[in-house]
Amino acid sequence: MKKNLVIIISIVIIILILGSLFVYSKSNNNESTLEEKVSDEIKYLNNYLISMLGHFNGLSIGDDAFQTSPQGTQMERQSSDTADSSKQNSEAGTGQAGENNGEQQKGNEQSKSSQGSKTEEAGNMQSNILANNGKYETNWNTIKSQIEEIYTTWNSVSLDLHGLNVDGGAILSFSNYLNSATQSIKDENKEKSMEQIGKMHELLVQYMNGYRSDEQKKQMLDIESKVVISYINVTGEKWDDAQTNLSQAEQGLANKINTVDNKNEIDKTTLNQCYILVNDLRSAVNIKDKDIFYIEYQNLIDKIGRLS
Repeated sequence: MKKNLVIIISIVIIILILGSLFVYSKSNNNESTLEEKVSDEIKYLNNYLISMLGHFNGLSIGDDAFQTSPQGTQMERQSSDTADSSKQNSEAGTGQAGENNGEQQKGNEQSKSSQGSKTEEAGNMQSNILANNGKYETNWNTIKSQIEEIYTTWNSVSLDLHGLNVDGGAILSFSNYLNSATQSIKDENKEKSMEQIGKMHELLVQYMNGYRSDEQKKQMLDIESKVVISYINVTGEKWDDAQTNLSQAEQGLANKINTVDNKNEIDKTTLNQCYILVNDLRSAVNIKDKDIFYIEYQNLIDKIGRLS
C-alpha cells in the first residue's frame, strides 16, 4: 500500500514539474515574440521620425518609412490587389487576350514613364540642396499629417512596451514630448518642433535598453540618435553642441569597428564608411556649412540604416 502511495506521489510530482516547464516555456516564447514585435515597432518609429525631421528642411530622407507600418505594408496590399486582378483577367477568357495584351503594354509604358518621373523627382529632391542657396523650406502640411499618424502607432507601441515592463515614466515622456511637438507644429515653430521630436527619438534607445534586444541594433540606434541630434543642432546653428554629438557618435563607431567580427566584411566595410562620413560631418560643422552637412547627413543615415 505504501509502495503504491509513493508511486502515485512521484507521478503527481513529475506531472507538476512537466506542467511548470511547459508554462515557463510558453511564457518565454510569448515574451520573445513580443520583444521582436517591439523591436520592429521601434525601428519603424526611428525611420519615421528621421524622415519627418528631414521635411523641416525640405530634405527627402527615408520616405519609404511612410509606406511601411508595424501593422502591414502597402506593398502587401498592392500585391494582393495585383493577384486578384490577375485572377479576374485569367477568368475573363482568351477572347480578349490580344486586346488585354495591347492595353497591358500601353499601361506598362505609362507606368514606366510615371515611375521614371517619380524617380527623377525624388532624385531632384535629394540633390537640390545646393540649389536652395541656404534657404530650406519646411513642409508644414506634410509634417502636420505625419505627426497625427504617430498617435495611432504610439497607442499600440506603448501597450507593448508596458507588456515588456519597460519603465513607465519613459513611456509617459514620449507621450508628453509628442503632445509638445504637436503644439509646436500647430504654431509652425520649427526649432521647438524639432527639439521635441529629437527627444522622442532619444527615448527609443532607452526603450531598447529596457528589454532583451539585439545588441548591435541597440548600439547602432544609439549612434544614429546622436547623429540625428547633431542634425537638429546644426539646423538651429548650435555648432558646438553638434560637434559634441558627432564626437560621441564617432567614438561609438570606433568601438564597433574594433569589436566587429573580422569574418563579417560587409558590416566592417559599412562601419568604416560610416566612420568616414561622421568625420566629414564634423568637418562641415567646423566650417559651419549647412549645405555640406545636409548632403553628408543624408548619405550617413542611409549607411547606418543598413546596419540597424
